[in-house]
Amino acid sequence: MMKRTTAAAVVVLAVLGVGCGDVLDDILPSKGSCTIPTPRSCTDYTGGAWSAPTSGSSACAAVGSGATFSSSACATSGRVGSCVVNSGATSEIVLRFYPPSTTATAQAACGQQAGSRFVPN
Repeated sequence: MMKRTTAAAVVVLAVLGVGCGDVLDDILPSKGSCTIPTPRSCTDYTGGAWSAPTSGSSACAAVGSGATFSSSACATSGRVGSCVVNSGATSEIVLRFYPPSTTATAQAACGQQAGSRFVPN
């Protein structure tokens, strides 16, 4: 019983944005990603809608500005923060921020997305 309670607490804390980014990656697995070179950022496509063939690559191509699609998740190395947008919806995405962004600027950018949740990492 103790293990189940502890595991449930870890999941609840991670969903609330408490803890490390790696737990967030485990809870919201990527169905592909889109890297934007300037400013350095990446979008993980995590919602169910992104399971459809070419949905992520089409969305990434629409971004332009040198964006590149990958079938794997965004890099974890050097990440300063993540922003969960449309949490739980089929259109859910996780925006990832890297230097030169700081945790503060990433959090401010996340706050501009309605209904978003920031996770420092």
